Amino acid sequence: MVYLPKIKNLNGTKTNLFFCLSLIFTTSVFGQSYFTNGDARALAGSCYELTAARNWQLGSVWYADKLNLSKDFDLEFELNFGNNDGGADGILFVMQTVGVRAIGQSGGGIGFEGFSPSLGIEFDTWRNIDMGDIVADHIAILRNGSVNHTSTNSLAAPIAALPNGGNIEDGLNHLVRITWQAATNSLEVWFDCSKRHSITLDISNSIFGGEREVFWGFTSATGGANNRHVACLRDDILVQDTFTLCKGDTILLNAKESFDNSYLWTPSDFLNDPTSRTPECFSLEPFTYYVEYKDQCNTIFRDTVEIRIDQPFTMDEGKDTLLCNGSLYSFDLRNEYDSIRWNDGSVNPLKSWRDPGLYTLRAWKGVCFDNDTFSIRTDVSPSVSISGDSIFCEDKQTEIRADLNPTSVSFQWQDGLAQNPRIFDESNIISATVQNECGMAEDSYRIREILLPKLFLGRDSAFCEGDTILLEAPGQSNLVYQWNTGQNTRSIKITEPGDYSLVMSEADLCFEYDTITFAGIPLPVIGLVEDVLLCKNEEILLTVSNDFGSVFWNNTTQGDSFLLKNIAGLISVKSVNECGTDSTNLFVNLIDCYCRIWLPTAITTNNDNLNETLRPTLDCPKLMEYNLTVYNRWGEKLWQSSDTNEYWDATYNNQEVQSGVYFWIANWSGIQNGLLERFADKGIFHVIH
Repeated sequence: MVYLPKIKNLNGTKTNLFFCLSLIFTTSVFGQSYFTNGDARALAGSCYELTAARNWQLGSVWYADKLNLSKDFDLEFELNFGNNDGGADGILFVMQTVGVRAIGQSGGGIGFEGFSPSLGIEFDTWRNIDMGDIVADHIAILRNGSVNHTSTNSLAAPIAALPNGGNIEDGLNHLVRITWQAATNSLEVWFDCSKRHSITLDISNSIFGGEREVFWGFTSATGGANNRHVACLRDDILVQDTFTLCKGDTILLNAKESFDNSYLWTPSDFLNDPTSRTPECFSLEPFTYYVEYKDQCNTIFRDTVEIRIDQPFTMDEGKDTLLCNGSLYSFDLRNEYDSIRWNDGSVNPLKSWRDPGLYTLRAWKGVCFDNDTFSIRTDVSPSVSISGDSIFCEDKQTEIRADLNPTSVSFQWQDGLAQNPRIFDESNIISATVQNECGMAEDSYRIREILLPKLFLGRDSAFCEGDTILLEAPGQSNLVYQWNTGQNTRSIKITEPGDYSLVMSEADLCFEYDTITFAGIPLPVIGLVEDVLLCKNEEILLTVSNDFGSVFWNNTTQGDSFLLKNIAGLISVKSVNECGTDSTNLFVNLIDCYCRIWLPTAITTNNDNLNETLRPTLDCPKLMEYNLTVYNRWGEKLWQSSDTNEYWDATYNNQEVQSGVYFWIANWSGIQNGLLERFADKGIFHVIH
């Protein structure tokens, strides 16, 4: 018998946790599932139309639960073959391992022909002479999809369905009973309360290759003739004779349908109604019941029902759990329970979970079961990474961020604040801590305010010829130096004047800048200073230039010039600047000054070295300008000179002039009585050859 315990919570099980999962875990007592194929369709009252009364119909119906050939079974159902006595083709009761979608061929194959392995009990209403059919509507037993009674697949020859060979296509339901005794491999077929076939056959080994569990159901087909074929199956068609009860629960016992719906269960202990077909049993110990009733053939039938007791238990396998970093919550229940079912429908006793949620589990020991529930939360081990500009310039700020994973972690900086991101304005070692149920993590980060030393190359200054000046910047680690000379050292040597600048930086971020100018100054040079002939009352301005310093005269007078007037004697001169000193002395000779000129009255060119040329005689200590010109008596200029040392040799155009009278004109200037005066004089002279 098939049953489901009624739960009364007498054993303290946690059944309320599974109300929402009843569709997963609950199986009804009745209402077993059937699968229809082809032209078959469900009718009311657990009946199935295999074919309609139309030609070339083909249908099959399969029961969801398999038959176990290692156990006895007693099946009772009704078949209706239509009301056309000349119709076709019949119905087969079939056992097969092909599946619940198996369907054979139409026509004379009656839906059985075409799939194997299989065993079929044929209820044939059409005579196919070539298949060995007899004239009467008949019953036969065949295998492997064959309906040929002359082949080796015929297990029991055709016999009339009714003992009198009557017609079963009468539009009535006919009672069919099929029994199997596993111990003796005995198969019997009853039709309308009359046993029609009985064979002994090891069905499992001879047909199904040792397979013990088989699908079962009905096939039917029509061909050139037809009938309406219907199979009516009761929901309790499989009735077991052993029940296992979880101690403290109740179950419904079950018996087959009786002729007059009258039943008697003995003894009546632990039964709520011993006259019911399905009494409720609440036994606390193993028990044997007997049920007596008249079957549908009006024959008294006595059956035995055994009650077994399983002990209830309490299950507590799952704990509310936190899973970190994708870890698994694993179960190995292989040696703990007879069977289990998870809320996702899985029945695997080896199971691992990783996703968050509420999980439920039902486990069985025998027929006793208990429910368990637990929740999974997931998280990851926290991590924190601090980022941001780790260096910043003096009097500036930097924004520092802590990247958190996961974002739900609790977080704080080393000073307890949780602001993120955050502004810092001084050097520090920052640390941040994050924490959740999976652990704690910390990260530290060094930030540094760049404090550049002040840069001052010095004041602008002079640069003397031959100097070497060292320019040096402050020293500090990580500094970068860039001079405008292209050098990148901390110090440089200057060997020439000019503008010099330096950019001092760190990390190409913070900068200091300064520049210095060296003006080139030559060494003071007075140069050659000659002694001075100074006329009384004459003024002479002596000048010595020094653009970058000072000139001192006689160590008393300062200036670039010094006026000489009526001064006699030694004069000292000193020129001074940042680069050095130059000095010299000069002598001033103070005299009375007059200017006179004399020329001869005649010159002779006789080579006696006396009066050979016209040469002036000047008495003018401070002669300034001089010009002497010779003319002939016709006023033609023959010679001219501005050099007192030059003379005229009485030639013109490299030819001696004629003897005769010639004229001279002299113009000169000079200092006289302290003043510059200009003079002009003239005269005649004779040239004698």
